[in-house]
Amino acid sequence: MLPNKYASTRNKERVRQEDTKLIEQEFSRKGRKLSYLGMPSGEMKDILTWAEYIDSCTAVEIDEVQRRKLALNLMKYNLEGCTRILFGDIEDILIAGVDNFGNALNYTYDVVFLDFFGTILYKDLKRVKAINCLFEKQKGHSFLLLLTFNIKQKKYSHHAIERIFDKIKKELYGFYLYDESITGTLKDIIDRYKSNETHEMYRQKLFVPFFVKTRGENSGFKTHCYPPIFYLGFNKSPMIHFAFKLTSELASPTRAVSEQTIIDIINLNVKQAERGRVKVRDKQMPQLKP
Repeated sequence: MLPNKYASTRNKERVRQEDTKLIEQEFSRKGRKLSYLGMPSGEMKDILTWAEYIDSCTAVEIDEVQRRKLALNLMKYNLEGCTRILFGDIEDILIAGVDNFGNALNYTYDVVFLDFFGTILYKDLKRVKAINCLFEKQKGHSFLLLLTFNIKQKKYSHHAIERIFDKIKKELYGFYLYDESITGTLKDIIDRYKSNETHEMYRQKLFVPFFVKTRGENSGFKTHCYPPIFYLGFNKSPMIHFAFKLTSELASPTRAVSEQTIIDIINLNVKQAERGRVKVRDKQMPQLKP
């Protein structure tokens, strides 16, 4: 039996069902089975759930016990022929391109699932560099990016995230410079996001899509963020899950331009997975209506 901290939960299973719909769409769109890079742990629930859509898997694991369980389960389900196990820290592997034993990532991937403790700004910004490396290696190849964060971990620079919120405000001020009703509302909204009294799910709900949009567009991807899903994981840890479709636009002579705007991101609702259902939360952040 897996240690409890690795065990799946009913809420996580429900979120996985939502991801399955997106993976099925990607499978239909590309007309072939997909390649996967992820952190499935010894349970490898992702691989088992999506096996009919995936024919090539790279599983990253840093825990030796989980790595052995993963290897045993691959043999049990006769999947060892299509799955490689890389051993090490996912950020280090994305940056270096190889694991602790020198085994290389097999770019490119159709589905990338990164499941983190803490946020993108965690670990002295090494995670930022890792995601940048992922985008650069994926250039020219459209893919589905899934991100999960345990937002109980708040060891990051709050000044850094507040600077991002100020950047969002400054960018939008440029569009509505002479409309005081909109700029006043925008200031109120951003102040709400910057407030330490605002639940972390909402702060991440704005920061993460803006980060992915900016970095993705710089690497030639149009980005689209689906409504994020909040849920309580093992031991009631607060989790937030994001799904992004990144569409390659390398033909463009400049950075890619996404159809989903910053205003669209501000207006995204947060969903919640609870008791086997996914629904829009009753409480939301204020929206911007130009």
